[in-house]
Amino acid sequence: MQPKISIIIPSFKSKGKLGIFVEELYYLSKELKNICILKILIIDDCCPYKSFNEISIQKNIRIIKNHKNIGVGASTIVGLREALNEESDFFIKMDADGQHPAKYLKELIPYLLTTKKYELFLVKGSRFSFISSNTNIPIMRRIGSFCLEPIARAALSYKGLTDIANGFISMNKITLKYLLSKKINNKFEDRFLFESSVLRACSNIGINIHEFPMETIYGKEWTSSMKSHTMIYPLLVFWFKSLLKRILFKYIYKLNLGSLFLISSLINCMFSILTLLISIIPSINRNEYVSAGNASGFIFLLLSTIVLLSLFVLYDYFSKKPIKTIFFESFYE
Repeated sequence: MQPKISIIIPSFKSKGKLGIFVEELYYLSKELKNICILKILIIDDCCPYKSFNEISIQKNIRIIKNHKNIGVGASTIVGLREALNEESDFFIKMDADGQHPAKYLKELIPYLLTTKKYELFLVKGSRFSFISSNTNIPIMRRIGSFCLEPIARAALSYKGLTDIANGFISMNKITLKYLLSKKINNKFEDRFLFESSVLRACSNIGINIHEFPMETIYGKEWTSSMKSHTMIYPLLVFWFKSLLKRILFKYIYKLNLGSLFLISSLINCMFSILTLLISIIPSINRNEYVSAGNASGFIFLLLSTIVLLSLFVLYDYFSKKPIKTIFFESFYE
């Protein structure tokens, strides 16, 4: 029996683009009919332009209409759950505006079919694998990625991860079931932080991530309902909280060598601050010489804090999961 693959497309304000994109996917499904059954599931999130009217319904194309606008993340979850109920084997989420080129599916789908049945993995695209690629990415998105991705990478248990916000993601059935499991209780963001919350959930579970270089399509008339400048603060808060939770879970709830470095550095930091406040600053305020013992003690505590914190950062980095990079011919063709 051929494997079933569902493409999930949340749709909102994609007038003039959705129909063209779905038509391209439909013809692609006919090309791949010998290796899989490809289903296209569009989630209409109460689009004010009724973009779904652009779609010619075929037997492998289905539209689900939300009763109210719930956001790209929540709409994606609706589509994933529906595809899971239809017993699909693999799930691919793509954007409705066509910025994720369908040509990558010609290699992505055969790659998915080669993966192991019981491996937990997420395959995602990356616009930033190479310095020269995707010069047409909007400047605000480039600046946002440059500023926010370092803290995002620190908050995740992965080494070498790029393009945190990329929405071109795919996975197998067992991975999706783990992500949606009530026993694990992952929380997914309803709107523009959805992809970030998926990566956070993958990090918490220990899911392998495979990443492929890709270029996105940003035409002259391309627009997005997401205002990049308004997302900076929510993203900072989201990733800072994620970082604290990861450190708490990995190094406080579970004790290891990294815990020793972290706790020791915090203790030394606390004593160095106390030495500064109790002994050194009062002496300076009284115009007295700081005793050699207090000065050397403060310097020792401060240097040991820096050394131990550096050892913790190194330990944390080398204990992260490496990203597996895969290369499709579609990228350079």
